[in-house]
Amino acid sequence: MTGPVMLVYPYFRHRDPVQKLFPPLGLLALAGQLKAEGVSVQTCDCTFLSFPQAVERIATTRPTIIGMYVMVTLTRNAYDLVQALRVRLVDTLFVAGGPLPTVYPDRFIPLFDVIFRGESDLTFPRFCRDYLQGGDDLDHLDLTRYPGIYYRDRDTLISQPIVHHPASILDSLPLSDRGDIDHKRYQQFWMEHAGCKMTSIFITRGCPFTCDFCSKPVWGSLYRKPPLDRVFREIEEIDRLGYNRLWIADDSFTLDLSYLRTFCEEMISQQQPLTWICLSRVDRLDSDLIALMREAGCVGVFLGLESGSDETLRLMGKRTTVAEGEKAVHLFHDAGISVSGFFLVGYPGESVTSIEQTFAHALSLPLQEISLNIPYPLPGSLLFERVAEVESRDWEVAGEISFLYRTEFDESWLRERIASTLEHFRQQKEAQAVGGIAPNPGPEDSCKPQMKRK
Repeated sequence: MTGPVMLVYPYFRHRDPVQKLFPPLGLLALAGQLKAEGVSVQTCDCTFLSFPQAVERIATTRPTIIGMYVMVTLTRNAYDLVQALRVRLVDTLFVAGGPLPTVYPDRFIPLFDVIFRGESDLTFPRFCRDYLQGGDDLDHLDLTRYPGIYYRDRDTLISQPIVHHPASILDSLPLSDRGDIDHKRYQQFWMEHAGCKMTSIFITRGCPFTCDFCSKPVWGSLYRKPPLDRVFREIEEIDRLGYNRLWIADDSFTLDLSYLRTFCEEMISQQQPLTWICLSRVDRLDSDLIALMREAGCVGVFLGLESGSDETLRLMGKRTTVAEGEKAVHLFHDAGISVSGFFLVGYPGESVTSIEQTFAHALSLPLQEISLNIPYPLPGSLLFERVAEVESRDWEVAGEISFLYRTEFDESWLRERIASTLEHFRQQKEAQAVGGIAPNPGPEDSCKPQMKRK
């Protein structure tokens, strides 16, 4: 009897306890599309499982197809899972997708049977439908009909071009299927860590900017935005599941100012009770629009500040300045929106002086959180292309302070300076709290909706 399609997210929290925990949105989107194709599908989110529990859960389901999402820090987990599962599931077809298989398909062949590169919407669900209807046999399929597919055996190589679907196609897709997710565990995590129940949502796709360190192998540079009625249907479902905050995970959510304004106005008019946090560039926004974001329930933003040196920002291809970043921080802070900043130090071509400028800059701003890291040359990024000797290994955990290329900076010194700066930042926050200095709204404060209702 034909088994289901099993979508696997190979992240184990006990191996890499990240600060922000979210379900695998890409797999949930595919699950919704598979169901719309009439395909039986289950999702195995390994976040709260042990490795043996995940293997047992997947193997006992006897899936016909296993589709696994892989990014840099999940590579080892993915390899280990497939090797363990192949012993018990000799007739199962193993498929890999995600950022790393997109740029390195040969790394995943023959451990996986088939690779799907780039956006797998439409393509992967149709492949699964056709494979199941065709008797579970690749020989009965014309693999060249599936954009982004990569298949290799001794005699055959099929490598179809990646497609980025236009907004008109994406708008017609079913909503993500969040049914197989352990919502209680995610909500418990966020209540313990931030006093609210937060989950993630992707609204827009693609980023037109060309930052040197950024890789966009899946969604590319084509910026697309869905109609807002679709967005609010998904928000209403998230509300029904018991969440009270959104993490809008888009790279470019604030890029289209008219779209952002309409979103905010709709949040206000619907009296939507969910608050939200988003990522944003430091340019483009003004005080009026930021005030509207606050009124619409925005309680936090994460800014890619990256450096305290304009020269280093130029090396990174950020197309922003230190002054623009500082202005954005204060605009959001003054509007009562919590501000957090991402920073990179040890960039190729920068100096010890610019690194110290970045540490000082991070400590001088009214930020709620800071992330300090060294560059990781992501496959597909401009940085990766110009770094001469990238090692053939990946970071095993998020935020690992370990260079993968030849650098003039002492790794142990940078690791110590990052640690001491983070400790200084922590002490600053404690001193503000003890001294009665009002910091940005903290996670506990900002969980409650603080919108002005019309």
